[in-house]
Amino acid sequence: MATTPTGSGLLICAGEFFFDFIFYGLAGPPRLGEELITDNFVLDLGGGAPITATVAARLGRQVELVTVLGKSVLDAFALQQMDRRGLRRALVRQSGKFLMGGLTVAVSTARDRYFLTANGANEAVADHLLGPAVRAAMTRAQHVHFALSPRQWRRFPRMLAGLRGRGVTTSWDMGWRPEAMRDPHFRSTLAAVDVLFMNEPEALRFANAKSIDHALQRLRTRGQTVVVKLGKRGAVADVDGRRVRATGMKVKAIETTGAGDAFDAGFLHLWMDGADLEQCLRAGNICGALSTRLPGGSAGAPSAAELKRLMRRTV
Repeated sequence: MATTPTGSGLLICAGEFFFDFIFYGLAGPPRLGEELITDNFVLDLGGGAPITATVAARLGRQVELVTVLGKSVLDAFALQQMDRRGLRRALVRQSGKFLMGGLTVAVSTARDRYFLTANGANEAVADHLLGPAVRAAMTRAQHVHFALSPRQWRRFPRMLAGLRGRGVTTSWDMGWRPEAMRDPHFRSTLAAVDVLFMNEPEALRFANAKSIDHALQRLRTRGQTVVVKLGKRGAVADVDGRRVRATGMKVKAIETTGAGDAFDAGFLHLWMDGADLEQCLRAGNICGALSTRLPGGSAGAPSAAELKRLMRRTV
């Protein structure tokens, strides 16, 4: 359900969309040739942009989603869900070129998880984001959060520079895409944002580092906030060599898909309101942790009132 906005500035979340078919709480995956039948299943809206948008809207932020869907029955269901979650969707495009939006099957066991993904309409997301209508709309936002890994990065540094020139701040969370490192414009894109989000494996891989401290030294650009999410251990941020850490929140996790994207929402919600870095990290940790209370990336995330109450607690 939509929430009365508490954050005054508009947040635009732009990126890939996936239907998340989530199987959770399994003792283990079936062997080849076997079938495993379970009631531990949910269908949710996934992808970094939709999850971050949903959690931020739940916190009271005004949010616009930018992505591409297909024209299947499932895509119509996704549009209805966006409305129920209070997301503006004037910049959500439906393309008849694709059978449906992206799709991911996530299988979580007690020890680990794996994913099977079909990209679907996400093939058209980068071109949609770079189109004149979307670029014009982005200049009206306070902040634009990107959650995608495009096949080609060449056009994005210029776009980010244009947004900065209009006073719009930006952030990026690309997820696990090691192949992006081969693109010569990959690093210049990430260096152009105000806030860069990564988890621990991503930071170590992209920085070619053996420790988080070393990774932060290599990843940071002057004036940029680099945030590394450490799971149960919390998160750490670096701004021009100044390190800030916040411990994680203990919670009984049911399913962890999208927890990092929920973290991004909590962090950005406070960051956009000018909170100090430790408070932003704490909000991110709370949103990320609580999102694991229920399967899916956003169902377990806190309300604005719950986040405010938990932020008052002494860490």
